Amino acid sequence: MTLRLGWPAGSAPDIEQLGEQAPATLPRIPTLVWALCLKAAWPDPTLPHYPGQPFSAQLIENAGVHLGADRKSVSTALERVLPGHGLIVAVGPSLHLGPAVATLPSPTIAALRRGHHRLPDPYQQHTVHPSPPSAEAHADDPDTATSPHELTPPDATAQHSSEHITHSIVTALENACGPLPPRNLPALTDPDVRAHVQTALADIGRTLIRTPQGTWTTGYPDLVAAALATAGIGTLSPAERTVLALVLLHTVALPRAQGRHTHPQWNATQHSVTLRELARNRALTKTTIREALRTLTAAGMVDTAGQGNYVPGPCLQRLSETSVAALWEDLILAGRPDGHLASAIARRRQAARPAVPSQEHP
Repeated sequence: MTLRLGWPAGSAPDIEQLGEQAPATLPRIPTLVWALCLKAAWPDPTLPHYPGQPFSAQLIENAGVHLGADRKSVSTALERVLPGHGLIVAVGPSLHLGPAVATLPSPTIAALRRGHHRLPDPYQQHTVHPSPPSAEAHADDPDTATSPHELTPPDATAQHSSEHITHSIVTALENACGPLPPRNLPALTDPDVRAHVQTALADIGRTLIRTPQGTWTTGYPDLVAAALATAGIGTLSPAERTVLALVLLHTVALPRAQGRHTHPQWNATQHSVTLRELARNRALTKTTIREALRTLTAAGMVDTAGQGNYVPGPCLQRLSETSVAALWEDLILAGRPDGHLASAIARRRQAARPAVPSQEHP
């Protein structure tokens, strides 16, 4: 038994909403080869589409050539492109549908099932160029009758509906490596759409964030972030927190104190720090710092700017205004713990803590 991530119905990335962040689609020849593979493995649309039946690479190559494709291009698609996307896998001398096929959303499978008769059949070698049958050709057969829009997934026909746009925006924001510019999410200029997005995000414990640069991202609301931190969920280890603090001190706090960083944005800094500079902190070994940097980079809290140069990562832009202000205060406490400002911050935080009720004994 294997596990694989997939998109729930209605939440798959929408190219219109992702804009420049849209995932790349298969080129023309790999798309044709994939259609041949799917028809070969799934000849009966009344049966489950996955795992299907095995088929041979030679069968697909011959069919692709008969359909006008170059044999080398078909072979490349079978050997590299489609396996790389998890659409097919080789098991011994045979090919099988890959694990990515098992995660196709149900509307996509329903559309493929309805349009199954339009898939090119690799076993029919006389077919040169498949042409979509007209609606009149199937008018007498209710099981195969096809309208011009029948192959469109159900959710695609309502792509301009509020619910579909909301799902697309949430998907784009939650899965983007960093904040998205407004041109990629034009629907967010509509206050009604923003309200729907906020409601959808609130249902999963998230919130919509507008960065100082005017871009859009998502993050945890302050109450949710505090609850997760209290429960120790998704928190950093002491070593990771120390290394993150060192990166921010070297790239933001110190340049800001020296007048070389005059804005509050984390990711807009022109200053980086190397592993060698971080290792000057004798409290941590270079191995510990290197491991912490690897974890912080994977989490998006630290990024690289050229070989061996580290800068604040895009994940820091998912912080709320309250969290950003608290992080600036943390840097002050770490950089000059004995200063007057640090003392004022410590007193204010101490006063804001809820009083612990004393235990009275009868």
